[in-house]
Amino acid sequence: MRVPPPHWFTPPVAPRPAPAFFGQERALRALEAAFRQGGHGYLVGPSGLGKRRRFLEYLQGRSFPKEELVYLPLGEEAFPLLLPQGRGRALLEGVEALLAEFTPGLFREQGFLYAKSLVEARHQTEAEELLKGLSREAQAQGFTLEEGEGGLRLAGQGRLPPELSARLEEAVLAYLDVRQKAEAEVAALRRGFAERFLLPKAQELKARFPEAGRYLDWLLESLLRVAALEEEVEPQRLLPHLLVEGGERVVYEPNPSPERLFGHLEYEVREGALATHLGLLRPGALHRATGGVLVLEAHRVWELGSYPLLKRSLATGQVEPLAPRPEVRGPRLQPAPLRAQVFLVGPPEVIAFLEEDEEFLELFPFRVEFGPEVPYTEENVAYLGGFLQAQGVALTPEGLAALADEARRLAGHRDRLDARLYRLLDLAKEALVLGSPLERATVERAVRVREERFGLEEELYLRELQEGVVALEVRGEGVGEVNGLVVLEGPLPRGRPVRITAQAGPGREGVLSIDREVGLGGQVFHKAVLTLAGYLRGAYAEVGALSATVSLVFEQSYGGIEGDSAGLAELLAVLSAIAGLPLRRDLAVTGAIDQTGRVLAVGRVAEKVEGFFRVCQTLGLTGTQGVVLPRANLPHLVLRREVVEAVAEGRFHLYAVERADEAIELLFARRAYWVHERVREALLRFRQLEDGEEKTAS
Repeated sequence: MRVPPPHWFTPPVAPRPAPAFFGQERALRALEAAFRQGGHGYLVGPSGLGKRRRFLEYLQGRSFPKEELVYLPLGEEAFPLLLPQGRGRALLEGVEALLAEFTPGLFREQGFLYAKSLVEARHQTEAEELLKGLSREAQAQGFTLEEGEGGLRLAGQGRLPPELSARLEEAVLAYLDVRQKAEAEVAALRRGFAERFLLPKAQELKARFPEAGRYLDWLLESLLRVAALEEEVEPQRLLPHLLVEGGERVVYEPNPSPERLFGHLEYEVREGALATHLGLLRPGALHRATGGVLVLEAHRVWELGSYPLLKRSLATGQVEPLAPRPEVRGPRLQPAPLRAQVFLVGPPEVIAFLEEDEEFLELFPFRVEFGPEVPYTEENVAYLGGFLQAQGVALTPEGLAALADEARRLAGHRDRLDARLYRLLDLAKEALVLGSPLERATVERAVRVREERFGLEEELYLRELQEGVVALEVRGEGVGEVNGLVVLEGPLPRGRPVRITAQAGPGREGVLSIDREVGLGGQVFHKAVLTLAGYLRGAYAEVGALSATVSLVFEQSYGGIEGDSAGLAELLAVLSAIAGLPLRRDLAVTGAIDQTGRVLAVGRVAEKVEGFFRVCQTLGLTGTQGVVLPRANLPHLVLRREVVEAVAEGRFHLYAVERADEAIELLFARRAYWVHERVREALLRFRQLEDGEEKTAS
């Protein structure tokens, strides 16, 4: 069937503000379910869809509780405490105010000094009485009591009597006991005085922060002990550490190493030893996302070794900061409660790898799938324009239509738009350099410029074609040769014709692919060759077992070949070689076949048609050239305007077929049954030659 000119271009459409997930309603429903249930999930879809960016934009419209995470010291350990917004800062400021009032000046007040002087005077009198008594006893025996840097001693002539030495020792112990009692009574006095000052303030804090009561009791006791022992206050040992305060609770961590994900304690050198304190605790992304959402790239979590730790954290519902080296002295941190929803983002191949882990599906129950394509509707085109406008792209309805055409070409289908919106955004930004607002001509010029950047290899190929280095004909006929179509994959895939040749003769080996024999053909390519052999056995079963050996090769092809899209072209070459009938070389052929002769759809049909059109342009259009393609591929004909115009003017042609016989009639320019008869006759001759029944002509 001759295909009429495929006019498929998008009419002008006015942009319309776009919802965050237009065209991805399945993903939106999954996300809403995840947020309703508070479960973790993962976003999966091909690269380039902007999954992470669109998800983060979606989250901007949601509100999350901003709980504050405080770590409270408690002796050798530190415990986490979650407080409502603002209360963590209030607790810290309350403790700081308490410590600020606890100064040495507190013990210079007149009341304290007077009480202290009474205690000291009383014990001083008792001590002096002890020393006076000892002095009198010593003088009676000719010795003098002296007090020096080394303590009390008896000086005099002669040897110190034993009973006087014992009395000296007894007096010294009694004197020291008095001094210790004095110090203990002063310490108790200091503690009592501090307690009368601090207890009301501590009780006020406990009334405001009952959840921190255990810590505040410990803090009070620590300060009273400092007061009694006349030690210096160490604020860094006593103060709570406000780890998470306010801030954005939607966190994207691009580098999810264990340290950046779970937080860690830094340390310092103090008096020649490694030490740390709560003030050196650094929050991780799981802390910073408390009450909100943490977004991570799945492959980075795996690469950086954080995946096992993340699983443990999600399973236990706790976030344990990484401990410093064993020799570092400091508080032992208790894990904090996990209050964030975690979402991984990745392409299908990475997510499929993670899904092999049964624990993964238990921990991440919500699969959020992004489709690679969006239905082509006027509404979605308008939303596409709204998305681009939100990104700062000024465009007209004509410019939007041209960008929608590119989206349909990227999707490879008239009724679909490619969902990789940020690729279209990149193209739009390139076009803005050429003119703003964007018009159709501006977009089309940007497309040509982009194609030119990737066009060197194509330019060299066409030059070699003109020079005859590449042996390819697009005129006339040839036996056992046909122009197939392939696609060279790359940043900008391009279609290209390839000369497929076949040679046939008597034998028992059937269809042999030279490319496969030398290791250039892939598994799907080999499958296509075996399918072709199956078609021949079925179509010519009445002849019996095929007594033919047919070799097939992609001429001047030196790289790997994969796919089944050349199946129809290979069949035509094989039939031509067996029957000795010529094929048209002005028609290129693409399409897969099954064993019954049905022609099946193939990929990138638009690129293949355009590739053959460029070759025909280079070698000269004759008006008879064209492409034979599967009827099932008609919706995929999103062709460049110059090809559509050439078809409309009759300078180039498209033919859609459903069965192999339709292609046979086009390429052989004969009825299919007649061609099949010639093939059967040739196969019978081959069989006779193989069996030795045909006599050699004299």
